[in-house]
Amino acid sequence: MPTHWVNATTDTALDAMLQHAGRVGLMNTEEFTFRSMFMRAAEQPGIRFQTEWNKFDLLAQIDTEFTLIEFKYYITRRTQSLDGKPGNYKGGASKQNEDEFWRCVNKLATQAPSQIAERFLVLVYEREYPKRSRFSFHNSYGDITAKPPVSEVWAITRGPLEARILRVEPA
Repeated sequence: MPTHWVNATTDTALDAMLQHAGRVGLMNTEEFTFRSMFMRAAEQPGIRFQTEWNKFDLLAQIDTEFTLIEFKYYITRRTQSLDGKPGNYKGGASKQNEDEFWRCVNKLATQAPSQIAERFLVLVYEREYPKRSRFSFHNSYGDITAKPPVSEVWAITRGPLEARILRVEPA
């Protein structure tokens, strides 16, 4: 059960994203739309946001407390040719994605200014992997546990989407 406003906001944003995906198709959703839904879902009085703040996806300010949030959103897309034939896959699970994910965790731990009270990485991925591969998003991220610099991990499942919310501590 969510225990922090970031968790509750992620939970609500996942519902909104799935409703949106019902209109446009899950394969036509992406990280920037999820971030917008996240900001819209935040119900903290007086919250202010800045997107693309310095090197970070989102800065949230409540009163005098600052929170940095990075977002990762992984969906596999299959292209189609103009005649409707299935094409190549785009955005699949890979070692490169895993490395980028952990670099992002490290960035939150080592590059956030000291005035930042809290740091989170919100990961959303498609649970079922549509192509045959030794990689899948759930294999890569489904078993993330708290170990420095990650102090807590929460999981939320909504339909085909999984979310992992990681609280990252300063290094």
